[in-house]
Amino acid sequence: MFDSRTVIETSASAHGRQAAGDRQPVTLRWLTLACLLLGSSAVVAQDKPTLNNLDSRLDRVERIMDQSLLEQLQRIDSLQQEIRGLRGEIESLNYEIDTLTRRNSDLYADTDRRITDLEEARDSLDLLAGEDGLGSGLLDETAGVGLDETASEPAGVFVAEDGVAVPFANDADFGDGPRPPTGALRDTATQAEKAGYTRAYDLLARGQNDSAVASFDDFLTKYPDGPYSDNAWYWQGEAMYAQRKFDDALRNFGVVVNSFPDSTKVPDARLKIGFALYEQGEYLQARTILTGVQEDYPGRSAAVLARKRLQKMDREGL
Repeated sequence: MFDSRTVIETSASAHGRQAAGDRQPVTLRWLTLACLLLGSSAVVAQDKPTLNNLDSRLDRVERIMDQSLLEQLQRIDSLQQEIRGLRGEIESLNYEIDTLTRRNSDLYADTDRRITDLEEARDSLDLLAGEDGLGSGLLDETAGVGLDETASEPAGVFVAEDGVAVPFANDADFGDGPRPPTGALRDTATQAEKAGYTRAYDLLARGQNDSAVASFDDFLTKYPDGPYSDNAWYWQGEAMYAQRKFDDALRNFGVVVNSFPDSTKVPDARLKIGFALYEQGEYLQARTILTGVQEDYPGRSAAVLARKRLQKMDREGL
């Protein structure tokens, strides 16, 4: 790099050489000095940044920053889309979990109901099982069952339980239909009797409740004191309950409880009395009867169903 000091020293050196007898022409010396000054000015001009250079550099910096910012914004937008997608998946999973929870609850309730139905069907099949496929199971279950022949009231009258009045049925409530037995039950059944019971039960099993009620009416009118009588009264009550004829169902279940105290259908009949009272809005009486079923038959399906209905009543504040 050249500066003024260098030029002066060079000039002085040139004069010194002239004084020593250097014979270079004056014009050549001045040309040399001018070249040196021009070179020095060019170097100085290169070292100082110009406004155009600064603008160019600033433009490059801005382009770099704009590109980086654009990339960051694109990345943020992509992350937001992923977050929205994850939220959607979470909501979908929560919905599926809720659906599975409800489905499991429904399956549990349905399984419990099916178990109860199977137990009831098993009892009925036991009644129909035997050497010829009919009769002997019923005969074993009803052996020794009898009633006081001197009873002045119909055997279907309900009795009070733990001091709580329950629905009362008198003779008029049976209308033109069959009456409960007033004497000892027979312990054998004819083939016609077995076939009549099977026919009525099959109608009920197929969901033909109206026909089942009529068929059980015919059966009980013909065979009021037979070994199938308690089951016929119970299953006819079930058909009436399915029809939501709760008064008639209460009458039939009461016949089972009072006229057949040793029947295997008593726990279920008491349970259905509680259910029917619940459907009629008689919550206090329903609670009393269901509590009795739960306490008297621990481990039985009737006790389990009674407990579940009591829990439902607690949740409903009844």
